[in-house]
Formats: sequence, C-alpha cells, structure tokens
Amino acid sequence: MSDKQNANKLSLICCFFLLVLVLNATAQAPVLLVTNNFNQQSVLYNTDSFAHTAWKPVLYTDSIYQKSNRTWLYRKFFEEHLLQVQQPDFNIFGDAVFDEFAGATQRKIPTSVTSSDKSGFIYTNTRGFALNGNVGNKFYFQTELYENQASFPGYVDSFIRKYRVVPFENRYKGFKNKGFDFSYSSARLIYTPNRHFLFDLGYGTNFIGDGYRSLLLSDYNTSYPYFKTALTFGDFEYTVMYSEYMADRDGSIYAAGYPRKWGQTYLLDWHATRNLNIGIFNAVISSMENAERETRFGLTHLSPIIFAHASKSPSGLKNNDIYGLNVKYAIAPAVTAYGQFMLDKSGSAGWEKRNGFQVGVRAGNLLKVDGLNAQLEFNTVRPYSYASDTITTAYVHNNQTLAHPLGANFKEGLLVADYTYKRWWARLETIVARYGNDSSTSANYGRDIFKQLYTHTVTDEAKTGQGLHTKLFYGDVRLAYILNKKTNLRLETGAVYRKETNSLKDYKDLYFYFGVRFTFRKLIYDF
Repeated sequence: MSDKQNANKLSLICCFFLLVLVLNATAQAPVLLVTNNFNQQSVLYNTDSFAHTAWKPVLYTDSIYQKSNRTWLYRKFFEEHLLQVQQPDFNIFGDAVFDEFAGATQRKIPTSVTSSDKSGFIYTNTRGFALNGNVGNKFYFQTELYENQASFPGYVDSFIRKYRVVPFENRYKGFKNKGFDFSYSSARLIYTPNRHFLFDLGYGTNFIGDGYRSLLLSDYNTSYPYFKTALTFGDFEYTVMYSEYMADRDGSIYAAGYPRKWGQTYLLDWHATRNLNIGIFNAVISSMENAERETRFGLTHLSPIIFAHASKSPSGLKNNDIYGLNVKYAIAPAVTAYGQFMLDKSGSAGWEKRNGFQVGVRAGNLLKVDGLNAQLEFNTVRPYSYASDTITTAYVHNNQTLAHPLGANFKEGLLVADYTYKRWWARLETIVARYGNDSSTSANYGRDIFKQLYTHTVTDEAKTGQGLHTKLFYGDVRLAYILNKKTNLRLETGAVYRKETNSLKDYKDLYFYFGVRFTFRKLIYDF
C-alpha cells in the first residue's frame, strides 16, 4: 500500500470521526489550530502561554476568529476560508488551494527527466484542497492533498535527480518535457481528553527544537505515518512517537515496494524554572525486515519508556540510537536563547566520535517594532553522524535526512528575519556554511549519511570539514502582499542567490520569481 493511499485512508477516517462528533458535541467550541512556520514566533515565543514548545507543531486556541459584516465575496477573498462553518459545537474550515508562480534562473536546467534540452524558465503549478476543523476543545482534524507540476532552479533540480525525490514533497515522474510531476498529502487527528494527555495520529512531519534547524528531528522531509502520545504532569511533558520510514535509497529494485524501517522517538521536557526548559531526547531506528524482505516486528518496537529498548531489531540488525539535549532559556519577553546537543552512538576510534551542537537566539518584536522578528543560529555536526552500518537503520527517510538538511561534517551560521506591517510581509535569510564533500564516489569523508559506516575513508581522528573543502553561501529575500491572512493567500516576489564552491566545481544559482502563493508550508530550499 502506498503512502498516498495511507494518507487518503487516514483522511477518510478523520472525516468520519469528525461527522460523528459533530452530531454529539454539546459544548461551546473554540477555534483550534496548529502552529506553522509563519506564526511560531508570535504564538509560542512572544508570550509565556506555553511551557513546552520543543515538539512542533503545537496545538493552540485562536481567539481572533471574528466574522465581519462585509459582503460574502469580500469575506471569502480577503478575510475567511472558502468553506467556513462556525457553530456553537464545532468549526470546519476548507479551501480549494492553488499555488502558482513563475520565474527565471541564471543557470539553465534540463527541461525533463530524460531530455538534454535546457531552459532558464522555472515554475510551480499546484492545485489541491486543505480542510481542518475541531469539535469542542478535545478534537482537532486537518488534511490536505496537492497535485503539482514544477521546474526548479539548478541546485534543487540536481538534488531531485540525484535522490529521486522532490524536497518536502514526494517521489516524482516526468512531465511533458517541462519538469516534474508529483503529489503531496498529509493528515492529522489530535485528541486531548484532558489537560494531561494528547494523542496525535497522522501522516506528515514533526520538528523537535526551538531553532530554525534541528539536529534531533526536522521537518525537512516528506510525510510519514506516525502515532504520538504526550503526557503532561506538573512541570514535565513526556512525548513518545512511533513512526514508519522508507529505508532504501533505490527502492525501485524491490518488486514488493519500498522497504520500511521503524522509528521510536522520545522527548522528556522539563520546565525547570519560569525561564528554563531542558529536554532529554532519544530516537531509535530499527529494521522491520530481514534480507528476504520478511517483516520482523517485536515488542521492543512499542516500548513507551525512553532508553528502554533492545539494541537489535527482531531481524537481527543493530539499531541506530540518537541521543540529545534540547535547552531553551527566556532571556527577556519575546527573546529566547536555545541550544541542542546531539550524540550518535560513538566508539573508541577517533572517527567514531559522532556528535553535533546548536546555539541560537530568537527575538520577536525586535527593537520594540511590532511584527519584526529575527533569529541568529550556529550549527555543527561531526563526520559520520546519523549514518549506520546499513541503510535500513540510517537516520533518513525517503532519501532525505531526518535531521539537518546538510547531513553531517559541516559548520553553518544563519540569520533569518521577517517583518509584517498590516498586509505587507518581508523576509530575509542568509546562510554561510563550510563542509567536507567526498572527492569521489568511492570516498566517504562523513557528510553523505546514506553511505554505510564501514566505508569510512578516515581511520584515525576525524575533523569537521575533512574531505573536499566546500563553501556555501545562500541568500534569500522575499516580499509579499497578503490578500487573506486566514489562508495566507498572497502576491509574492523574491530572489535567491546560492554559491557552492570547492576545488572541483563552482556552482552559482541566481533566480527570481513572482506568483500567487496560497500555503502556510515552508517551501524554502535553503540547503
């Protein structure tokens, strides 16, 4: 069964539960939503309403849903969702989504998967729907499905052809010598029976951390099925997630479909003081199949206790364990310092010391200017981190990393700032990174986390940046006029400059675009 079929079934199940609950709900219903990349700062960090912010998205109550007295056409275009049903017992919001933009890139790209013809024209053509709602303050539902055709700038096009997947989206097929054809779907059903428990059944992505990047679990990936449970008691929040990932880099060789692996993710977050949070993290990746593609599933795959799991999967393969800390400290109102430490299972040899850390600060309403937010961050990960002895236990899903998009063996500094004034929105992002690439296909200096550990080129002390020394600069500026704040329908234009250089290559990408955007998803290819 495909992931798209799984998502569609989950969407139907969620819709069925929603209809049943609508018929039985009796209490006044607030508007429940989940955070996104556009409102995280204002919802989670500009106030002290949330003690635990590390695991995202976060369910919250929106208090600004007020219906105006304008005409129906004006409200639908500028103020409301296309489908907006608000009753004393429930809320339902839905939209027919389109996301259309076109632009030009300086470095010409192939016009199709197989063609040698090249063009400087880039575009995205997205159509689909988004539906969300809630019943009372206990049930929240969300689902979306998009069909896409697109042509991407050079570095994204190269990524797609190398890894056979569109970042954040899905696998693809060629589209009439004009680019790629692909789909995207996600679904989520959240139940909060009381203030202590939360259950989240979904097909999507998750993020752990308070920074722009995450070294523990990132949303720089495609959707996957998961079940998450969170327990809040006193100053502690304990979260456990079970998930299923795609394992192999070339699943097309398997007649039975893409091989799968199992993920167990734990986070114990302690609200230590009014200003300080400390989180203990553990993720376990284990194989679900043996060499004959037979499923091997054991009780340890369902352990609800952090650190309490077997060292090997029932198929006999050694698990991949990732450990970490997540720290947040509120320096001042709307100003938060944060950090992470990641430890991959290390050995005694110098090259086996695999870890990484993050430090950063984020500020809202900077310089007392409402709507001005900024974030400054540094990340570094040592060589060979996240990799494993086999691809079926590497910390990856669907040919993309589950943590930082640069993989391992890198140092990165970034600045992100955005400003909202009435209906205007502007965003600036700058990234400077240094990393060590492989000088040949047979070399393994530790950045490519898909390569098995036993192929390591360095046998003694490993150093971050070893291998083919590569420099990356990424600059991104965007300006938008928001037509509808509820749906994020906006007219947007932007420009991106990316330069990647080493002794073997000098790639420069410069592209511009303009379009009508209609999404809260972070479709920014900053890698």
